[in-house]
Amino acid sequence: MKKAILLGALFVAGVVSAFPFRTSCGKVIQVSQTIANHMSMDQLANYLGDVNGEQCPGSGAVVVRIYYH
Repeated sequence: MKKAILLGALFVAGVVSAFPFRTSCGKVIQVSQTIANHMSMDQLANYLGDVNGEQCPGSGAVVVRIYYH
């Protein structure tokens, strides 16, 4: 029973995992890892640029840098 609960908790944590994205106006937004897993780096950069534009209206064009390992 304990093993099933532990495995269930790990599965849920993996499904709802997210990573932080800091916008150009200083807000930190949690972005779903599952969304990012199905995108190329260019697609992800464009998506994060759109998120930045929604969160920081009037910010103009921004450069999105993605650091990963």
